[in-house]
Amino acid sequence: MPNAIHFGAGSIGRGFIGPLLVDSGYHVTFADVNEALIDSINSHDHYTVHILSQTSSTTEVTDFSGIISTSEDLLNEFHQTDLITTSVGAQILPKIAPTIAKGLKRLYRERPQALVDIVACENGVGASEILRKEVARHLNQDATPEETKFLERNVGFANCSVDRIVPPLNPSQWADGDGNAEDHNLDVGVEDFYEWVVDQDALKSDHHIHGMKLAKDLLAYVERKLFTLNTAHATISYLGYLKGYKTVNEAIEDPQIYNIAKGALQESGAALLRKHTIFSEAEHMKYISTIMDQRLRNPNVQDQITRVCRCPKRKLSRDDRLVGPAMMDYEYGTGKPMNLVKAIAAALWYDNTDDEDARDIQGIVQDKGVEEAFRQVSGLQKGEQKADELVADVVSAYGVLRSELGIELPN
Repeated sequence: MPNAIHFGAGSIGRGFIGPLLVDSGYHVTFADVNEALIDSINSHDHYTVHILSQTSSTTEVTDFSGIISTSEDLLNEFHQTDLITTSVGAQILPKIAPTIAKGLKRLYRERPQALVDIVACENGVGASEILRKEVARHLNQDATPEETKFLERNVGFANCSVDRIVPPLNPSQWADGDGNAEDHNLDVGVEDFYEWVVDQDALKSDHHIHGMKLAKDLLAYVERKLFTLNTAHATISYLGYLKGYKTVNEAIEDPQIYNIAKGALQESGAALLRKHTIFSEAEHMKYISTIMDQRLRNPNVQDQITRVCRCPKRKLSRDDRLVGPAMMDYEYGTGKPMNLVKAIAAALWYDNTDDEDARDIQGIVQDKGVEEAFRQVSGLQKGEQKADELVADVVSAYGVLRSELGIELPN
């Protein structure tokens, strides 16, 4: 039986990547810092993934175990592992890199001819490459020449695109009639749609994983997902927050929000199709329609707006879901992305006091103005013509957005 280590035992790990690996014959070892969660994993022999579609269904997941990700016990798992996956959040990858470096050294000592692949299943571009650099940095601090060669020759770091909405849900809703919620505390709810695309050229082995699509043009899939699903999610949520909605599927029913989000995806799509010619226009328009009219309107997926809006600094960065496609429109000459500009302006208005990023951005706006706040979080520097055009358009949109949405200005 093949074995996989999956860093991150949260909803994505248990509801998306883990089940695909188990269904493909793997034993999955979930590694996480949450001791209570790991104890729960080791006290259950199965859990249920609930498919949140119009015709709800379930699937049982078995053949898994859990280990604290900072423990010595985890290193003992590396000698029998040929696949390592993650769903910890891109910002956490540097924190797990030292453990992976130690584990790979252990693997080399016990199986010097072994091949192992590492796939970071995170939102964003090039997550596995980021992890590779961090692992190499830690490994090379005291590595022998042979260990360094092993990392280069036998370990694959394959970038990927992951696409599945996994909303936070209370497992008690699936409790039996006797109210025994503890039996369900590992259960996860997921939408029925998913896509996992992996860079086939970076893999060292053939893993034959059900649901994993191998592709040579991975960047196209990564940007298509990030600049379509994530763009729509963010646009609807930041606008929805301003208008007082609580969930994404509530906000998308507002015609004004729907039209801005749909327009943002058409603007993003124009640049994506110019850059990535592997997608046809008809194919991409169907992809947009599936997201806007099915996935984000799914009444069974109650995704909280504040969850989607969190960490606005990252979501307003140069290459992420809002600024990234807007800049592509300027760079490819596909027209002014005025709906994306409104989405960016809405994100700059996001003033949730429970969100540290939002508090920081609002502080910069108050002290130095909207333009400086946007330049700081996006990384767009003065003097670059296309960046300056976007900044000017965002500042202009920021000033009129609330009145356009029919929202009173704050005191």
